Order: sequence, then structure tokens, then C-alpha cells
Amino acid sequence: MKKITLLISLLALSWQVSGQDYIELSQNLLRAMRDGKDAETYVQQIAEINPAKFKAQIDNDEKKLAFWINTYNGLIQYHLTKKPELYNDRGDFFSDDLLVVAGQQTSFDNLEHGILRRGTSKLSKGYFKNPFRDDWYKQYHVDKIDWRIHFALNCGAADCPPIRIYDAESIYDQLNASSRQYLKAQVEYDKEEKEIYVPALMNWFSGDFGGSDGVRNILEKNGYLEPGSDYDIEYKSYDWTLKLGTFYKA
Repeated sequence: MKKITLLISLLALSWQVSGQDYIELSQNLLRAMRDGKDAETYVQQIAEINPAKFKAQIDNDEKKLAFWINTYNGLIQYHLTKKPELYNDRGDFFSDDLLVVAGQQTSFDNLEHGILRRGTSKLSKGYFKNPFRDDWYKQYHVDKIDWRIHFALNCGAADCPPIRIYDAESIYDQLNASSRQYLKAQVEYDKEEKEIYVPALMNWFSGDFGGSDGVRNILEKNGYLEPGSDYDIEYKSYDWTLKLGTFYKA
């Protein structure tokens, strides 16, 4: 009888793992961090994701964006909540292989630049690919770089965009909302000097935004500049002060 019970339990566990919704897993990680609950189980499950099943399930940009943005934001919150001193050397924090996703030891830089920015070099402002990246990331990277990710990723700094819990079905509407809200909080004017001050992110990743013309076009489409405006675009400094737990209200 004990053997039968054990077999049933193993079969049930096998079904749960094989039928796991990976986007829901990434959402559960974020909810746990938002609500101050233990997230260890979700971190472990993300580490143990079956690569073949993951690749089959997360098979388009909507799903990739939802999973990887949630996972990046959730693991940032998890690691810095456990060890805030990691942020004392931000360069090492982002570049060191602190994470395990689907059995792969990796870093926050690799999730952002290798997957969500499709292998774009971190230091090239979005204009050049990294020729040395590992083939592992090519399996999972997005088909098209979406500039709105920069208004969705939260690296733990005070000037980072607040965290939203993304889903594949409404990912583009959610990214639009995050972009509108971040720009509203960040954009400032100097009317006397005819200058508009915009987030530093739009300078750091200029190529992702379409260069200076793309930045201006985004500002026009969002109502911050009139078409043909003679305002000069200036980029703000960035507040790197550690600030965790910044979530959009549901």
C-alpha cells in the first residue's frame, strides 16, 4: 500500500512539473517579494526549469517578455533583500553569475542584454552586438528588441521604474502603461532655456530607442513635445540609491 501511495505521489509531482506554467511561476516570485513572503520555492523552481519544456512553452515575444521581465525583477528583489551589501559594487552584482535559470548559471546582465536586448553589447548604447555571448542565450532571446523594456526593468535603484507583474496576454498594453507612467514621473522642462529633461535610460540605450530622432518621436507621441518643437533634449542624471519594494499598485 505504501508503494502504491508513493507511486501516486511521484506521478502527481511529475504531472505538476511537466504541466507547470512558467509565466505564472515568474509572477508568483514577484507576488511573494511584493507581499514579503518566502520566495525560496519559486527561486528554486526557476533554477530547475526543464530547458526543453521551457523552450516549447515560451515560444513568442509576448511570453518571453513577460517571463524574463518578471524573472529579472523578481530575482533582483530576492537577492538584494537577502544581501543588500551586494549593491555596494553594482558592477559585480550585475555581471557576476549569481543566478540559475533553467539549469544555467547566469547574471542579471545576461538576462537583460543577452536575452531581452537580443545580445546587444551593454556598453554600445544599443548599436552593436556582443560577439562573445554564449549560444545558450540565442535559444531564448526575443525576436525584436522593444525599447519599452527599459521602463519595465527594475534594478533596485531609486530611479528605476516601479515593478509591474506582466502577463503574455496583455504585455504590450502593460508596457505602454509602464512607459507612460515612467515618463510622467521623469520628464521635466526648462521653458526659459527651451529644454526638456528626459530619463538617463534613453541616453544609455539610445540605439534601442531609435537614436535621438527616436527619442524625440517617443516624446511627441506621448504628448511631451509638439511636432517640430525647437526644445533641446537633455538627459537627466540617475539616482542609484538602493530602493527595494517599489511596485505599481494593482
